[in-house]
Amino acid sequence: MSRPNPHRAKPRGPFGRIKPSYLVLLALLPLLVLLYLQNPDYEQALFFLLPGLQFTLSVALLGYLLAATLGLILAGMMLLQLKRRTVPVMLITAVLLAAAGAAFLFGPQQTLVLAGEADGRVAIVRGTPERIRNQVQDGTYAETAQERRFLSALDAAAARDYLQEERVTALLLPAAEMPSDLPVLWEVTFLPDSARNPATFLLAGGALLALLAFAGWQSREHPGAIFAELYVDLIRGIPMLVVVLFIGFVLPGAIRELSGGRIVIRNDLLRGVLAIAIGYAAYMAEIFRAGIEAIPRGQVEASRSLGLSGWQTARFVVLPQAVRIVLPPLGNEFIAMLKDTALLSVIGVGDVTQKARELGAATLNLFPAYNTAAVVYVALTLSASSVLRWLERRTEHAR
Repeated sequence: MSRPNPHRAKPRGPFGRIKPSYLVLLALLPLLVLLYLQNPDYEQALFFLLPGLQFTLSVALLGYLLAATLGLILAGMMLLQLKRRTVPVMLITAVLLAAAGAAFLFGPQQTLVLAGEADGRVAIVRGTPERIRNQVQDGTYAETAQERRFLSALDAAAARDYLQEERVTALLLPAAEMPSDLPVLWEVTFLPDSARNPATFLLAGGALLALLAFAGWQSREHPGAIFAELYVDLIRGIPMLVVVLFIGFVLPGAIRELSGGRIVIRNDLLRGVLAIAIGYAAYMAEIFRAGIEAIPRGQVEASRSLGLSGWQTARFVVLPQAVRIVLPPLGNEFIAMLKDTALLSVIGVGDVTQKARELGAATLNLFPAYNTAAVVYVALTLSASSVLRWLERRTEHAR
């Protein structure tokens, strides 16, 4: 531990423990209070942004906890050692996943028939695959086809009722439920989503495991460590805004399609937490890895010689010391995460920045809205910085 500098001047007065920059801000605090008390526009902006403040704090805290958990898991994976059975087990698992995916691919197929008149609206049963609907809607299923509008029906019987009531001119139904007196315009046979989506997931998982096993065999590294390093390198190479857009818009659609519409992510808080956590987990993984590797190897060997298991060594010897090392960079990540919650406004969630944009657009007065947002973010970051400095002092005393 470094010795204190004897030539450094000791702070004076009751505010000696406060940073000088904080003293300047505290001196400006009465002016801010006076501004918000006397100016109704600023007072309105402050109250309008309060729900956004609650959302921002919730996303930051939950996202930080999830990112720290994922980062710790990734750091542990990066420290895994290759064993003799690791690669064969992963190859066998990859083959089993691929075989299960192939079994889904060769399952029973479904036939849909488009019958009726060549123009007008089409009755379609709910649950029809989106790719089939798009072909009919865009008129790409045939050269002479034209764009069609849809009328959704609960089942085939309801669709046939629409045809009898002349609300539609054509039906898109399974072949077994299509009336035989209608002229057939198009017929398509496909693998239903209930088999196609699991097949895609299993084949992709099998291919990923096979690639990781091959990379582990060639490099003599654990495939789990290779996967963790791949995740860290990919996420750190993508701008945080792109990660937010992907998690906010692309991932919910992919999950909805893979689950056949059974899993729908609509909760704004969940989307925000996932975006922040997935993006920052890569940075936290590197911080945790560096902290764990900073612990002398002799302490681990001494712990194992005393009879402690690997989990006990990590819990009682490695992690308590690593936490003290990584606390300052982890605090910096939390402050950066607080500010990056402003990026969530691009996916329409109700954070502080989004509330400021809504207020500015409604009142056409941008200064109170955005100035208040800036004050809120400064207050959040300074409060977090103060708490982190207090934690650092506590850990220093604990040493």
